[in-house]
Amino acid sequence: MPYEVLGYLNATTGISPLLTRGGIKYAASRAKQIGGDAIIVLGEGAQYLGTVSGGSGYTSYGGGSATSSYGGASVPLYQDRASVIIIKFKKTDYADVNLNSGNAKYSKGDLDGAIADYTKAIELKPDVAGAYGNRGAAKQIKGDLDGAIADYTKAIELKPDHEDLAAAYTARGLTKRIKGDFEGAIADCTKAIELKPDNVHLVAAYAARGIAKQGKGDLDDAIADDTKAIELKPDNVNLAAAYFARGIAKAAKGDLNDAISDCTKAIELKPDFADAYFNRGYIRYDSHDFTDALFDFRKAAELDSSNDYARFWVWLIRARLGERESATTELQTYLAGRANGKLDDWASKIGHFLAGQLAEPELLAAAKNADQKKEAGQLCEAYFYAGSKHLFAGDKSVAEDYFEKSIATDYKAYLEYASAVAELKSLEKQK
Repeated sequence: MPYEVLGYLNATTGISPLLTRGGIKYAASRAKQIGGDAIIVLGEGAQYLGTVSGGSGYTSYGGGSATSSYGGASVPLYQDRASVIIIKFKKTDYADVNLNSGNAKYSKGDLDGAIADYTKAIELKPDVAGAYGNRGAAKQIKGDLDGAIADYTKAIELKPDHEDLAAAYTARGLTKRIKGDFEGAIADCTKAIELKPDNVHLVAAYAARGIAKQGKGDLDDAIADDTKAIELKPDNVNLAAAYFARGIAKAAKGDLNDAISDCTKAIELKPDFADAYFNRGYIRYDSHDFTDALFDFRKAAELDSSNDYARFWVWLIRARLGERESATTELQTYLAGRANGKLDDWASKIGHFLAGQLAEPELLAAAKNADQKKEAGQLCEAYFYAGSKHLFAGDKSVAEDYFEKSIATDYKAYLEYASAVAELKSLEKQK
């Protein structure tokens, strides 16, 4: 059992170097006064006497030997010129054990295991903000956005140190942005910035607020926040994220060349940045650079095998280039072996529609939802993909109508919104 030394006693404190029974009694009393759990008895010379070990109590002395009746502990006992060492045994902090175990599982992608360990840590020590924050991150990745927000909120309420508080506000802001609560996301990220955390957390807050502003349609403000994050000169990973976010905002503004440059810079800084490949792909698609776009979407799918949408855009490009039959076979094969998501979730509806396994009216009906923000996002996507299929079939007037409906949802946070705008501009030029 691990222990720490609380203090020493010797002849000058009233104990004979020979350590009589009276001396041991005094030492035990003194140990209790300062919170010690046990004493190690030492004599003179350099003779090894064995170990102190046992069950529950203080060391006793007699007959030239030293023993202990404390909690199964075992500490070495040597003779030297000291007389008594008072020690306190360190108890295992199982909350920390579970927190560390959760972190290890999280880093390996075992989100369910991580959540279970974080929950155990919280049950053992309910005031650990880090456990709530880390569990929130795992829930967010799994798509439990309400659960993630609840955990981040609890972490904030526990008032952790300066940096962790800023991180919790930023994380909650990002989650709100995913839910479509752009005002809430901006407020949280602004709070994180006002806390003036260290450079890493400040960069994250600016970048997250920029993404939320983009979703709201405040593109110039979004680009300003992303630029601020870049100017702070963070490490390569966070710098890549800032360039990536600014690239998306520039694309939404119509500055496609600058957007591609920013995404390319993000990839140079972080070569395994799947999202940067994906977003550069859609920007190239909107520029009608279909060959390079196809490369980007395939690379995104390679780096992130769970990215359903990368497969959808591969189908769009190949169908547009006259490879519809083989593209459909490829997509059907992917959907049949799809490991992520549920069999009937929204992404699967889009995939089956593109692959010819779901009729257009059924897709549009599936997009309806009691949550108005969620419905707006799903309709934005549904109208774009339906319009694209009509465009490839030569039904330009129907395609134009669907692209206009996609834009009418005003769901500017989705890539399909920007692509619908680009398609309408292209169709207008053809008139």
